[in-house]
Formats: sequence, C-alpha cells, structure tokens
Amino acid sequence: MKQFVFALFAVAIAPGTIWAGGRHHSGHGIVQTPLVEGSVSAGPVVHSLGGAIVPPPGTLGQTYLRASHPLSEDEHPRSAMLAVRDQEAVKFLRAQRMGGFRMNNGIWLFEVNRPLFPGQDHVIRIEARHDKADIQPYKVKFVRLIPGRLVYLDF
Repeated sequence: MKQFVFALFAVAIAPGTIWAGGRHHSGHGIVQTPLVEGSVSAGPVVHSLGGAIVPPPGTLGQTYLRASHPLSEDEHPRSAMLAVRDQEAVKFLRAQRMGGFRMNNGIWLFEVNRPLFPGQDHVIRIEARHDKADIQPYKVKFVRLIPGRLVYLDF
C-alpha cells in the first residue's frame, strides 16, 4: 500500500486506486482525514499565513519530557493529577474535566473527576481568569495528562 500526504488530506491509496480532482474513483481502498483550517481542537493549528503548523500554547509535544511523579498506590491506576505553578499571579484557574484548589504554598492542584480511559483524549484545557464571573479567560494553555502520574505545568 502506498501512502501520500497532501496539504489538506492524508490519503492511503491501495494498488489500482485512482485519486484525481479530489474524488475517489475505484470504490475501495481509500482512507482520508481532512484537516479543517480554523477548527477548534487541542491539536496543531494550520494558519492561513504561510501555512505554518503551530501547536497550541501549553505542553503538547513535550508530555513525557516534562517533570512528573507517580501517584500514590491508593489512587486509581488511571487517575491523573495536575500541579500548576503560577507564582501566585492567577486569581482563578479552571481545568477542564478536573476539580481542584489552590494550596497554601500557591500551587494549584487538580485531579481528574473520573479515571482516564485508553483511546480517549487526555488533553486538558487550563483557563486563567481575573474574576470568577469573567466569561472569557485571559490566558489558556493545554496539557496532556499521563495516567497514574502527577504532571507539572508552569503558567
């Protein structure tokens, strides 16, 4: 099986398959995944200026290079935690699908509400707000959680 990558589609073509003019003509053996410009996701974003692929702000692509520690044996093996160091500059911090609080030492500690399941997205959106009633966050970062580990993030 041959593989070709186009600017807007990732295409795998089986022998004898014809791909022309954006249409599949053989009726079998083709898989396509469109990359939609401007779509909201935690993955890389394609900008219209120069076509550069820029990752979202945060630690995506650095997950296993960053400092992390195993959780205690009392925790569920697929549970995950996040410690956010912000030098006490953020008044309100929210982590998607996680519950948490600010400790006395100024570090925010978050824990997933449910264990992480294999095959599901483990990317979490972290939002900083000036006030609890703010609709739009003033700063957003993304971090990938690791099952069974406490991951650190500098905000």
